[in-house]
Amino acid sequence: MNGNGKQNTNGDRRRRSLRSALTSAFLVAIAALTACGSQAGDSSRTDRAEPDTALKRLAAELLPAAEMRSGLPARGPIRLATRSREDLEAFLVAEMARQLPPDRLEAVVRTYARLGLVPDDLDLEPLIRSLLLEQVVGYYDPARDTLYVVDRVDPDLVEPVLLHEIVHALQDQYVDLDSLMEANRERNDRGTAAQAAMEGHATFAMLEWQLARMAGDADLTALPGFESLLGDDPLAAAGLEMPVLSEAPAVIRESLLFPYLGGLVYLQKHWSGPWGRVPPLGSEMPVSTEQILHPERFAPGQEDMPTLVWFGDALPDGWSEVLTDDLGELETRLLLREFLSSRQEADLGAAGWDGDRFRLLDGPNGESLLWVTVWDTDRDAREFETAVREALTRRYDGDPRTADREPRVTRGSKGQRPVVVVWDLPAGPNDEAELDSIAEFELEELSSPRTIP
Repeated sequence: MNGNGKQNTNGDRRRRSLRSALTSAFLVAIAALTACGSQAGDSSRTDRAEPDTALKRLAAELLPAAEMRSGLPARGPIRLATRSREDLEAFLVAEMARQLPPDRLEAVVRTYARLGLVPDDLDLEPLIRSLLLEQVVGYYDPARDTLYVVDRVDPDLVEPVLLHEIVHALQDQYVDLDSLMEANRERNDRGTAAQAAMEGHATFAMLEWQLARMAGDADLTALPGFESLLGDDPLAAAGLEMPVLSEAPAVIRESLLFPYLGGLVYLQKHWSGPWGRVPPLGSEMPVSTEQILHPERFAPGQEDMPTLVWFGDALPDGWSEVLTDDLGELETRLLLREFLSSRQEADLGAAGWDGDRFRLLDGPNGESLLWVTVWDTDRDAREFETAVREALTRRYDGDPRTADREPRVTRGSKGQRPVVVVWDLPAGPNDEAELDSIAEFELEELSSPRTIP
């Protein structure tokens, strides 16, 4: 009995030690990852300088660990260079203008303001610039096949960021990251899922490497899920002072953190299953945030593929389309959280999402928003209908500034699929025949990505 008790005590002590090391590594990872990025670049920029000998040596030392932790053996050399913070800011300004030209930027702000997720007067471009520049250490530029490290940075942050970005460089040797991001630029949910797969993959490799340095060899797939380590506010739990990110609207803050944290949790859960460590590339890449949030819905042979919603191109006279895209389960969840008192209620309302599409319109009476959502089951549709009705009530009731708005929610079906249609209209007389024609839509069922060449 005493022997077993001692054995159990040693086991408990080791588990506590591992958890402590994992928590420490996770905090280091968060600090590093909020200070770096990987994004398509401006190929017209010139390099600041070739990296010094110490940086080259460090990258060479980290490469075997990045290969092992990511499951991606290098297929060629990795190019490194350095940039000043001034060069980085110029790069970010040019890249933002390329990815979000002024007309699309305005349309995005108008749409998310109409959804109630950002203020009407949000100046998004300087906010994003400030967020990306708040703490930046390095990034991989797939347009130039180059890993950049910002000069004169904190040496303690260089190693984990460098390993993370080496994984991105390895990914780019297997799939064309620049083309991937370009293809998903106007496919909001699918683009977020792709980014979460890429960032989660690199974050997983970096965190596992960091943990191995602290507690010996490590296999994160053998550990229990760690999504609850930092709770609902990872920045506060990690003790990070990032005022710009902390004070940004929740949808922007969560969208920036989700690819790293949500992607990390996805990789840990998916790789812990019977399918093993298959890198999330090509046909193994999730195509919706639903699959990131619920890894079991992307298991081989059990994929819950999203349903695509398509609107007709023709609009009645006097109507014009400002923006059309989708929200996905992640942003549907964030929208409900914005107005409901319970996170659990909001998350339940978004669960069972199977597809959606919105269109922001300028019409004869002003700005209108149409949002069509598709659900796995009738029960899921009813739960969303209840949640979104309450969210709209909380948003509009009792506020004289919104007395000119008329929200509508209708639950029905399209073929055999449960759907919920949400309208946010200007109050007053609306031409119902015109609204019916605008709300016409078709559904397209996707097959498994593993069957798509």
